[in-house]
Amino acid sequence: MQTIKPAVALCALVAAFAAAASCAQDYPARPVRFVVGYPAGGSNDTVARIVGQKLGESWGQNVVVDNRAGAGGTIGADQVVKAQPDGYTLFIGDFGPNVVAGSLYAKLPYDPATDFVHVTQIVSFPLVLLVPAASPATGLKELIEQAKARPGVVKYSSSGVGSSPHLFIEKMNLMAHISTVPVHYKGGAPALVGLVSAEVDYTMVSVSTALTQLGTGKIRALGVTSAQANRRLPNVPPISSVLPGYEAISLHGLHAPAQTPKPIIAKLYQEVGKVLRRPEVRERFDGIAMDVSGSTPDEFTAFIRKQIDTWNAVARAANVRAD
Repeated sequence: MQTIKPAVALCALVAAFAAAASCAQDYPARPVRFVVGYPAGGSNDTVARIVGQKLGESWGQNVVVDNRAGAGGTIGADQVVKAQPDGYTLFIGDFGPNVVAGSLYAKLPYDPATDFVHVTQIVSFPLVLLVPAASPATGLKELIEQAKARPGVVKYSSSGVGSSPHLFIEKMNLMAHISTVPVHYKGGAPALVGLVSAEVDYTMVSVSTALTQLGTGKIRALGVTSAQANRRLPNVPPISSVLPGYEAISLHGLHAPAQTPKPIIAKLYQEVGKVLRRPEVRERFDGIAMDVSGSTPDEFTAFIRKQIDTWNAVARAANVRAD
């Protein structure tokens, strides 16, 4: 009996793998749902619709974008975690629900690192540090000096508690040894309006959000969060030129529930990669100041886990909580 059991187990394993491989060959046989944890119109939603449209054309199946907004994207993330792991319910995630949520919420119902299969990073992009045109700070050094001279008085806007602008600014503040006051808005566009209307002294937003306003002369860019200068803002220095070692990059990626069969994950990675290599798709992302990634599942998983460690440490040091 002892010699038969391993053989039976091996046969069962081979049969299960063969069934999964066969399922992947037929996948998708019905519409696929891309869950987005934010309202329509935001960057997550835009990425989901660009990729979803092209995948739908290639597959001959609809890719439906399902906006499930709330709790910093974690409501949508939790729905995907609890869905059948069959490749038909997927998450277009970002910094909040997939990186820093574990530190923000005491009772987060999922683990960002282990409850997903991280399929591929779709795009990445830096943020840009901005001040009003009338600000006395003509560079990051002057802004830091201004904040040190008025501790607890200088204010900044963010797109919400635990958002990438919030944590990216707090990392900058920690490295610069300054204490400033966050003012949280519902999205990057309102946060920028708060800056233009002089409700706050500085902010960080995506490059695409900043570009239109930078042309009006109402705001001034002091730095980008990437380690190197950004080609879309070639005259704006990286924050790391003043604070060596500073780097902060935002992202959007594709995630599936844990236990999704590996052949389906492999097919999703390959199909999304084909979409991202299409010139018209790269052009669309370039038009909104995002850089195409297309990392492998292993690369994306390693990146997510490194980001979780980095930003959870920042959230703890800055005492950032969402509940």
